[in-house]
Amino acid sequence: MQGMNRRQAIDFLRNKLNDIPNLSKLRWDNVEYPVWRDEIQDVLEEVFGGESKEYQKFYQARKTWGYDPPRNDYNRLLQKLAAVIRSIMDRYERLEIETEPATKSSIAKADWKDIENEFGITKNGFGRRINFIKDPFKRTIIFRDVEQAFALASSGFSKPAVILAGSVIEELLRLYLEYKNISPLSENFDGYIRTCEQNGLLKDSVSRLSHAVRQFRNLVHLSAEKTKKHTISKATAIGAVSSIFTIANDF
Repeated sequence: MQGMNRRQAIDFLRNKLNDIPNLSKLRWDNVEYPVWRDEIQDVLEEVFGGESKEYQKFYQARKTWGYDPPRNDYNRLLQKLAAVIRSIMDRYERLEIETEPATKSSIAKADWKDIENEFGITKNGFGRRINFIKDPFKRTIIFRDVEQAFALASSGFSKPAVILAGSVIEELLRLYLEYKNISPLSENFDGYIRTCEQNGLLKDSVSRLSHAVRQFRNLVHLSAEKTKKHTISKATAIGAVSSIFTIANDF
């Protein structure tokens, strides 16, 4: 893949695995499952290749139930896909395989000094904006994902940058609602945004920005890239990363 290396892909899968409990609470014909499924399938294809065991395992498991899961088999499908994801993760973690093979393309190293120069926000400043997140591990993951999203966007790897930036925003909104003791309208990105809107937690401009990032994430599937105008640009990727800080300023 021109973006994520294999270790980053494994981290991506781990995050997607954590989405399954929330997906299982939704109706069988919900709109979140296809987005979740396609994001995983796209990453597996781009990182490991369409002929790889990793991609084929996931694709064949999904294909067993057809493109859309039947009503009575939805949760069985989720559990099957969860097992496949775990098997892919376990292979790399158990064997401790080097998951960052040498490539002609490279991702620029980026740290918070680079982010400060680009967006005018320090790591400490961002940390204060999200001080409602008390769990040290969650804070570390968010800081890491922000750095990686910026590094990907700066290196021209726009698609994975938008995916990662959107995931950071989604998690920030979820944790903010949890901090406010407000139950979301639904356990998904759209539900978090609409709940923040209804409770006056986000300004109108920031709310629109959140919707834009969610739409960017829906555009990053391979099937959507039919023409160059549908391809995610570097400017769009940088904008998605910038959206993290714009939204954080409203917390």
